[in-house]
Amino acid sequence: MLELELLPRAIAALPWRFGHRVARLLARFPALYREPVSAATHVAQRYGWCDDARHFAREQRALRLVDHADLYLSLHQGEHVRAAHVERVGAWPAGDAPVLAITVHWGVGMFGIASLAQTGRRIACLSTRLDEAHVRHDPVLLRYGRTRLAEVERVAGAKLIYAGGGARAFLRALERGDSLLALIDVPPDAVGGAHPVRLLDRRAALPSGLVKLAERTRIPVVFFAVELDAATGNRIVRISESFVVTDREAAMQRLADELDHCIRRSPPAWTFWPFADAFFAERAEAGAAR
Repeated sequence: MLELELLPRAIAALPWRFGHRVARLLARFPALYREPVSAATHVAQRYGWCDDARHFAREQRALRLVDHADLYLSLHQGEHVRAAHVERVGAWPAGDAPVLAITVHWGVGMFGIASLAQTGRRIACLSTRLDEAHVRHDPVLLRYGRTRLAEVERVAGAKLIYAGGGARAFLRALERGDSLLALIDVPPDAVGGAHPVRLLDRRAALPSGLVKLAERTRIPVVFFAVELDAATGNRIVRISESFVVTDREAAMQRLADELDHCIRRSPPAWTFWPFADAFFAERAEAGAAR
């Protein structure tokens, strides 16, 4: 409750420049987000992307605090935050025709969805289905998760699409004129259908289902990520040039390169370090050999 509700709500209630400084101050306390941050730090060290464990952990804590605070900022003062504290580098595809927006578990994402929605598009976001078993029957996690997903739907302007339903739901959304949004850095064994890529100078695999859909429908694909500026607290929505999939292998590597660039830019900003072994083939093969 302290990590997901009380502290993020308190930070969100402050003028943001001050709230961000408070988040940076609180991030010095190792007790916050101890389990996920410790796991992320350990794995990043093992893969050679964490030279200073204290700095890495502190930056992860600060990012998590702001990411959770962004839920309450979006709920209560979203327009003000978008106007004053969200920057954009690059441009969304012109018009309001559907696109497939791809992002990653790096940085803070809530206001990236809002940035795309400002183009006039309705966005059907792909999500895992949330239930009590998914959150280990924790009522705080369940309440927080439901609140966040409801806010994503409100900001995006369209209902969520739940993973595991096949391509039909995506095709129906496109027929309605909705854009699609999904994360590419999901452990392949969780969704099925992976494609080999190079990531962080290693052999890896990323889910390929939506790229196959984009190839089939010729919907433009646009990658974006939302960076948290540690100095100002601003969110920087970085939008890459859109493309149409004509070569599936090249498209998958292009998206892997985008994730690679994000992680190299700020390793602590990738919150999915604890799941890294699921992406990297060499590690999985080593584990199988043992």
